[in-house]
Amino acid sequence: MLISRAVSFLMLPIYLRYLTPADYGVMFLVEMTLDFISIVGGAQLALGVYRFYHKTDDEVEKKQVVSTSFILVGILYTVMGTATFAGASAVSSLIFGSDAQVLVIRIAAANLAANSLIIIPLAFARLEDRSALYVGANVGKLLLMVALNILFIVVMGIGILGIFLSSLLSNTVVGIALGTWLLRRVGRRASRRTVRDLVRYGVPLMGAQLSMFIATFSDRYFLQAVGDEVLVGLYGLAYQFGFLMAVVGFSPIELVWGPKRFDVAKGENRDEVLARGFVLMNVVLLTTAVGIVVYVEDVLRIMADPEFHSASAVVPIILIAYVFQCWSAVQDIGLLVKEKTKYLTLAQAAAAVVAVTGYTLLIPRYFEWGAAVATVIAFATRYGLTYWQAQRIWPVRYRWRPVWIILAWAVTISSTSLLVEVQGVRASLTFSTVLVIVYGLGLWLLPILDPAERAMVKSLAGALGNAVRSRWQATG
Repeated sequence: MLISRAVSFLMLPIYLRYLTPADYGVMFLVEMTLDFISIVGGAQLALGVYRFYHKTDDEVEKKQVVSTSFILVGILYTVMGTATFAGASAVSSLIFGSDAQVLVIRIAAANLAANSLIIIPLAFARLEDRSALYVGANVGKLLLMVALNILFIVVMGIGILGIFLSSLLSNTVVGIALGTWLLRRVGRRASRRTVRDLVRYGVPLMGAQLSMFIATFSDRYFLQAVGDEVLVGLYGLAYQFGFLMAVVGFSPIELVWGPKRFDVAKGENRDEVLARGFVLMNVVLLTTAVGIVVYVEDVLRIMADPEFHSASAVVPIILIAYVFQCWSAVQDIGLLVKEKTKYLTLAQAAAAVVAVTGYTLLIPRYFEWGAAVATVIAFATRYGLTYWQAQRIWPVRYRWRPVWIILAWAVTISSTSLLVEVQGVRASLTFSTVLVIVYGLGLWLLPILDPAERAMVKSLAGALGNAVRSRWQATG
């Protein structure tokens, strides 16, 4: 994840100089529309692979679950991709009022089908703790995509068409390799019973995912209605920093913790482990948020043309929304363990209603600010309902005091960065770095980590230092 974000940031100056805000707006709208089509088409049915893999101890049944999920996802994504490819003209007219983006939509539709080859193999790699394979596949795909992006965007100058082409080719190459590996491991073991289980488990999640899509992405359509693709592009760029916090500060933890927490739920000390996981997750998540808030304006000044700079203003509000998003994704464990996924759907539906109401009332008056504030309210609504239902059905004793301390300290440092204006990029970067150092010292000195967690952090830091020294000596 860190490699992916690092490469993305190295490529950002290229993208922001070869693409316009309007190009970004078109790209976001096409990607969102394909995501919506995949949800409506039932692609979320295979999300139960983690639950039903851990639900049985029989190795044959485990392989059957994985194989059935792979086949089901392949069929669903292929059908959806084919239908979208055939109806690309109608989709373009509906979104953009013309058929100008038909080719882009068709390439994105083909990419949707190619992506089906990757989803379940990577899920299986997580289930088997094969982190090297997971990282290798993602880094390989990333490097291939970056190389093709440079070829298509910089050398050939074909704009956003090149981004979708590079994604299609990368997913196809890596997907064929991963799909072949998976079938060799688990075989073709399709099971009607497993399909029924996946449908029973996944249909409520489809509703939840659709509601989450509405709460997360429908604001772009509202912004386009009151503005244009430029407004959508700038807001979408700001939103990328919310995704950045989730990818860097949450996804690496969730990739391991997501499947493992089902196993933790079986243990007698489940409350202690789940509570500790929540505290440590917030240390990483909120530290990432602070780093983004204090550096985002300088990053855009350095990397982007002036027409993109205004995107930094709404980033802190979007980060607040994504804190609630990440909390929901961790503290829904009770609903998943008890297979009460319908409550996730209800929480997401409530958030969608709140979001659409907020977008309708706020965006015409406050534009991107209204969109960001409405998103925060919607995400907070979803989190509150998810936490309440999960605690009611399967209560967990979380340790909230250290989380509130981390949050208060993060808000203090972030507010200081926003309120103190420093002239000049070099001086601003220095000031931001000092704030980050002060924040780090506060995390260690404040009563956040218990003795066992402090020992864990020291041990991990020591192991990392030894690994770096060993590598340095080996290369030296």
